[in-house]
Amino acid sequence: MFSVSPRTAGAAVAAGVLGLSAWAAPVALAHDAVIGGTVTEGQVLDEFPETITLEFSGIPREGFNNFAVTNEETGELLFSAEPELDERNLTIETPDDVEPGPGDYQVGFQITSSDGHATRGGVSFTVAGDDDSSVAVDESAVPSPDEEVGGADGPLKWILAVGGVLVLAAVVVLVLAKRRPIDEQ
Repeated sequence: MFSVSPRTAGAAVAAGVLGLSAWAAPVALAHDAVIGGTVTEGQVLDEFPETITLEFSGIPREGFNNFAVTNEETGELLFSAEPELDERNLTIETPDDVEPGPGDYQVGFQITSSDGHATRGGVSFTVAGDDDSSVAVDESAVPSPDEEVGGADGPLKWILAVGGVLVLAAVVVLVLAKRRPIDEQ
């Protein structure tokens, strides 16, 4: 049977944490994400917006940015445009000849994130319109601005889980090392 000194166990845990940090840091910091705007994921609007702004977690780079607005039910592309950049906000205007009615829509985007990587995604929203026969929206189903939408925290959950397992393993090793006397040979 072998015994592990507390110093060796501590060094192993430190090496594991450093390795995990180096592996996970690029994942956690890789791309900008939508954090707000005039339309947000799952939002229900009374009418189609005249301007659409998406706010990102970082400042996207100029050039190669594009928004495309589609009808989710039919897949029809309503319009696309290069958005105007103002710090973290990217904005497009709805063309005058585009008059979509009630329905489900998506603002798809392709931007160059602040880190230089191309980032794609989309924000879905609904236009309820003036129709009195429309189904009432359950307020609890619409995320508040404080709630995080989607699975953006997915990698963070894995990092925390692996980190927790490493800490637990280190505690077990330290407890076992302290309980066993070191044989002097």
